[in-house]
Amino acid sequence: MKKILSILFTINLISINLYALDLPNIDIQVGTGNSYRPFAYMNDETLQGYDVDVLRLLTLYDKGLNFHFHGVPWNAIFVGLESGKFNILAFQITKTPEREKKYIFSDYPYFNDVSAVITRKNQHIKSFNELNGQVIGVSLGSNYALNLEKYLKNHPELSIRIKYYKNPPALIADLGNNRIQAIIGEPISSVNIAKAQGIELQATDIIIDKTPVFFVFHKDNMELKTRISQALKKAIDDGKLSDLSKKYFQKDLTK
Repeated sequence: MKKILSILFTINLISINLYALDLPNIDIQVGTGNSYRPFAYMNDETLQGYDVDVLRLLTLYDKGLNFHFHGVPWNAIFVGLESGKFNILAFQITKTPEREKKYIFSDYPYFNDVSAVITRKNQHIKSFNELNGQVIGVSLGSNYALNLEKYLKNHPELSIRIKYYKNPPALIADLGNNRIQAIIGEPISSVNIAKAQGIELQATDIIIDKTPVFFVFHKDNMELKTRISQALKKAIDDGKLSDLSKKYFQKDLTK
């Protein structure tokens, strides 16, 4: 049995290498998160997470890609790209009209970001309308803030106040202390951050948006964008990107 598994593993590696791009080596500075578990976070002084591992996966298909990861807070991510400190951003970033005016994106998404209603463990909310007249918290400038603003604009019958936070721990602490009644966020990371703070939260089945996530580049860096997109397409077609999603989230969130 072990011999069969070894043969299958070898065949798998050979098949990947047959599709590997033969391109020049290039050093790429990556801007990503440093405390956004399970997407990008520090663990024993090493950056880990789904977004980080997606880029590492791409090196199987383009041997010349040499990634150097830099974990920073959300409010420093676009500044780093614009200043030239980073060549690419991998931080669960979705497209917006404002961002598309300033940056370019990979040809294909590598994840679908879910904007879900998250509450305290002892709350029992079955529909978004039950939050009418309440306060919902979101991270300032995040995809979730944009999605909530859009949702409320499309539902003028709802009277909900949005409270903005500069960092997720403060947002989650206020929910745990009943200062706000819910938050909009990515379910897995929100519950993980809450556990680290000793707060019990739950992700409801109420989802207000599902948005594709892309790698982001400076507008002048079309060559790198094309090269990353080519390797990403191979990982998608090969099924390896789906496998990575299932490893992290027990489901394929790439489609």
